[in-house]
Amino acid sequence: MLDLLVIRTPENVAFEFELASIGTRTVAWVIDVFVMAALIFAAAILASTVAVISEGIGSALLFVFIFLVQWWYGALLEWRWGGRTIGKRIVGLRVLGEDGLALTFPQAVIRNLVRVADLLPALYLVGGISVLVDRRARRLGDLAAGTIVVRERRTPRPAQILAAAERHNSFLADPDVRAAARRVSAPERDAMIALGLRRDRLPMAVRSELFERMAEHLGRRLGLVRPSHLTPEKFVLGLTAVVLGTEPMRGVR
Repeated sequence: MLDLLVIRTPENVAFEFELASIGTRTVAWVIDVFVMAALIFAAAILASTVAVISEGIGSALLFVFIFLVQWWYGALLEWRWGGRTIGKRIVGLRVLGEDGLALTFPQAVIRNLVRVADLLPALYLVGGISVLVDRRARRLGDLAAGTIVVRERRTPRPAQILAAAERHNSFLADPDVRAAARRVSAPERDAMIALGLRRDRLPMAVRSELFERMAEHLGRRLGLVRPSHLTPEKFVLGLTAVVLGTEPMRGVR
């Protein structure tokens, strides 16, 4: 049975995340251990070559590299690679903030530094127990950093929210629509994109209700009248496509 976590945004849009099981997390960690071991082995070969010239420098380089791999492999990869390490990417896992947002650098550092406590007394015993008893399947590092580990579901890129054949019509070309799109706030934009990307994962009744409410909100706040030939979903998706194509990427990193 899937262990689902439901997060509701300030715009009252609910998203479901499938929490990663202890089994898949273990597989990901084992893969990462092999990757780290391979990196350290390669560094040892390099250090032995340097040691021919200077044994002290070779030893120092190996020590520094082992330190970097052990303490920064997870943190840097998760931060720069969307919450994934090599192991997590292979098994389809991803680390997110417990609010459902992307992992930040401080969160990535904290959850990996606290791994030392999770490993105690051996073989991840403390961390494993924590994952099993916590309702969000969090180890101590996740609790400290405010993160969760979820199964990653493949979603289309924002540019694919609306099919190419549907992006060019009188509604999208309307200058009033394009002007209104520039007044869409950052929270509204994020909610529109998230709803568009996740619509296929929503039950049809929930999907229809959310698009209806979003369309009513946007129409009322932006002063737009939804054309009769557009359903609430097509209206929101079309407006989202305009926002993505016209706004100067406010707050987007």
